[in-house]
Amino acid sequence: MHEGTIVRPSKEMLEGFRAIPTATISDVLDSMKISGIVNGFRCLIPEVRIAGCAFTVKSIAGERDTYTAADFPIGQVIGKMEAGDIFMVDLGGREVSHAGGLAATAMKARGVVGMVIDGGCRDIDHMLSIGFPAYSRHVCATGARSRVKILETNVPVEVAGIRVFPGDIVVADATCVAIIPSGVAQKVLEECRHREELEGQFMSNLNQGATFEESHKKLGIL
Repeated sequence: MHEGTIVRPSKEMLEGFRAIPTATISDVLDSMKISGIVNGFRCLIPEVRIAGCAFTVKSIAGERDTYTAADFPIGQVIGKMEAGDIFMVDLGGREVSHAGGLAATAMKARGVVGMVIDGGCRDIDHMLSIGFPAYSRHVCATGARSRVKILETNVPVEVAGIRVFPGDIVVADATCVAIIPSGVAQKVLEECRHREELEGQFMSNLNQGATFEESHKKLGIL
């Protein structure tokens, strides 16, 4: 298993993004012509929003008995993760579980804030019971043992067509998963805060009796 390098964002940056809905991030990324939105993944705990650092994992899947236990060193991978990380897995969309209750429990103990898997996860009831957020293309019981090989960690991966680099910021909530490239994160955060302020004014105008068209004309946002 090859291990790349990761430069993590500041805690202050992550805290800032935790306050921003993914829909707002989507609008800002769109205005900057950046593709960073993963739609359609199963959201395990919709009332929770997470923001963290992408700890990327590139894996492949085959049929049963394709790989050995040594090919799936999930414990070693978890041991490299730090508080504030998000387990970001590229499994090519395969309907095989890359993580379940044991992995989620171990990650939570290290302060990992959640997982995003372009593949499958399982033991949903256990993850709910410990409050561990998971977002995945599939929920499936089919296990990783002898089916999954972890190739690399902290290298560029692709999740649902979106390129993700180690250290990118990941924000996920009930709407979608948003990937913010680390190099533009500060600018994106500033633009998001500005848009949130405008939307707050828009909502206040509506609540005070203004029409949608009046508010839109005044503030110029949708």
